[in-house]
Amino acid sequence: MNSPQTVVLLHGAGADCAQLSWKYVLPRLLARFRVLAPDLPGHGSTPELREPTTAAYGAWLRGWLDQAAVERASLVGLSLGGALALGYALDHPDRVERLVLVASYGLAPRVPYHTLLRWLLHSPLRGLLASSRLRGGVALRFGLRVLVGDPGALPAELLADVRRAVAGTRPGLFWRWLRAELEPAGVRTCFRDRLGELRCPVLLVHGDRDRLVPLEHAREAARRIPQAQLVVLAGCGHWPPRERPAEVCAALEAFLAGVYSFHEA
Repeated sequence: MNSPQTVVLLHGAGADCAQLSWKYVLPRLLARFRVLAPDLPGHGSTPELREPTTAAYGAWLRGWLDQAAVERASLVGLSLGGALALGYALDHPDRVERLVLVASYGLAPRVPYHTLLRWLLHSPLRGLLASSRLRGGVALRFGLRVLVGDPGALPAELLADVRRAVAGTRPGLFWRWLRAELEPAGVRTCFRDRLGELRCPVLLVHGDRDRLVPLEHAREAARRIPQAQLVVLAGCGHWPPRERPAEVCAALEAFLAGVYSFHEA
């Protein structure tokens, strides 16, 4: 009897952790696959890295997969986790069976409000970003308005989950990562020009109201990837696994089982 396919779920940055973003995806996939869902360094229960950069997270992921004896797997990455999964697939094509990029970072050369954010992160005001005053109710509601497509439709359970996650987050971790990422001309991590190197099937799942990684970048990525399928979720923002868990699960199950057909570039 063949062993079940190994699937690795990689969450996003900020106050995120495996249990927060993959709360509903994980049990669905466990019914059919061997699923691993680590907390990235500085998130959840995993100790923080000295320097929280995308490159350092990528090195950690390589070591973690080796330690977990994962020879070959399908990678599913959300936001920052998408960039980590994408970078790993490009550098280790023989070890990635399938790749799923959910609202993925690493597809665009700049972020929205790039110049303003970079100024803020290098100004004397940057200390306020890690302040406890910006971790309370008002800041939480503002953050969710930016993150999700329809803040008014969020269930109370999700709000409670987010509050617990924010309370346990290392202060300033996200802003330190972002400060390292934003360079004057663009972001440090952009794989757009390497997407044609991908040799595994790729599924992109993206919301049409994503304010952090606009949909146009996912569409461009799908055009550049040799075997790609793009699923667009109407009315969804930057957090598809929590905003639209049923649709995300259905797309993942079909893709991981090899049901999707792909266009050829």
